[in-house]
Amino acid sequence: MSETKLFEIFINSLNFDVSEYLVEELTELQKKIVDDATFILKENIVGEVKSFGGSVKKNEEKFKELMKQAELELEKNKYKDIKKNLKDYLKKLPELIIKTCITIIPVKELPWGEVVFRTIPRITFDDKVHLLDNAIAYYGEINCFIGRTTIFGKMKDPSNEPLFAPFMGNLDLGGFKLEESQDKPKSQVFSYVNAIINSLDSAITKSQLVKYHEGYQRHGDPIADALMKDDELLNSMGKITTALESERSKSDIAVCSIAVPLPSDKRSLIITTEEGQGDSRFGNCFEALLKFSAACCQMPSPRQEAPPQTGSTPEQTGGPIRTPGGQELKVWTAEDLANEAQKRLAAQPNIPSWSEEELTKFSESRGSGIPEGMEVWKEDELLELAEKRRSGGLNIPEWQPDQDMTECSNCGYSLRPGWAKCPVCDTPVGEKPTEEVKEETEETEEPEELSDENQNEDKNQEPESKEEEEDIDL
Repeated sequence: MSETKLFEIFINSLNFDVSEYLVEELTELQKKIVDDATFILKENIVGEVKSFGGSVKKNEEKFKELMKQAELELEKNKYKDIKKNLKDYLKKLPELIIKTCITIIPVKELPWGEVVFRTIPRITFDDKVHLLDNAIAYYGEINCFIGRTTIFGKMKDPSNEPLFAPFMGNLDLGGFKLEESQDKPKSQVFSYVNAIINSLDSAITKSQLVKYHEGYQRHGDPIADALMKDDELLNSMGKITTALESERSKSDIAVCSIAVPLPSDKRSLIITTEEGQGDSRFGNCFEALLKFSAACCQMPSPRQEAPPQTGSTPEQTGGPIRTPGGQELKVWTAEDLANEAQKRLAAQPNIPSWSEEELTKFSESRGSGIPEGMEVWKEDELLELAEKRRSGGLNIPEWQPDQDMTECSNCGYSLRPGWAKCPVCDTPVGEKPTEEVKEETEETEEPEELSDENQNEDKNQEPESKEEEEDIDL
């Protein structure tokens, strides 16, 4: 197993959730980040800005328990090759917590009722352990239901322009499940938003972008097509620094923004991320969010909205189902399917049916080796049938001579009663054969050939002495 995979397994085993260490009291570093994030919204802020920052002191006992669990996990033999790197990861966890902050900003005259800002510090492993603290995100809920999850990303090939693409299926939220009793806006559920942001790096999400680019030639989905026609939007989205430009990812694809429909609320959650280094990252990220949210508000609402869902996974709901090529697929409700089933049953031909007793009887007859109704032959009948087949299939009785008929004393021909002579040899009936006939019969008989053994004995017989040979010569 690769070291990168082992590193990932170790992190997942800890079940670390940075949201458990957020407090309202900010450090000086966190205050500066929040000031930079809210400065561009200063003219539109209405109400109180709520900010939270990470602190190990809030859950110090829980953090100590986490470290003990990590030490026990490190003792496993499979981590021996990267044990040093994993210890470096544990040392950087407090710093990751401190560099995490989140701000809820109430605004006016904008597509959302409030905008949420957060930092996205990450601990990565590439031969060495690194803490990357430059990534940020802006997100908010709009009062429009777009009906389909839509992503935006870039490709490493400079000839391929950035694009919007539909997401088919469910997001890879890493096993996260949203509680059904959650009453506050989804944008304020830190763990939920964190799972969505992490899903942007998933291979499943990236494959959706490539599929729409290569398999569908970048067009066919109504929402993605409409967004791609907005040049001002594309210009703002193009300014975002993704994992490709920051070199955080070695992949050729980076997804940096997403629009997630929320069927239960009839709203949509828009998220944009930025991984630049300078102060301009705040302006670029917020501008992209503003333009993306405004464009989504202009999308036509689905004609049919799906019933509210209680699950946490965003799905393609509301309105007719369409393929990425724009083809509308017919959808049936449970009642429609039941009605169709009744219609088909009524149209079925009159097919015979069997009771349970009849089926049991059939089963027993099959088990006996002779199915019911099959013809069976006895041995005598089989012999008679074989005799008929030998005669060419004709039922011809065997000929029996008439007892009243006599045979010719000369040639043996059968003679009927009343005949005076044989019709073959003209011998009178009852007359004995003449001597001439007997001699002719004897002459015509061929002498029997000697058997091979007798011939060999004659050939092999030799004279016993020379005297006998001389006698023979004389």
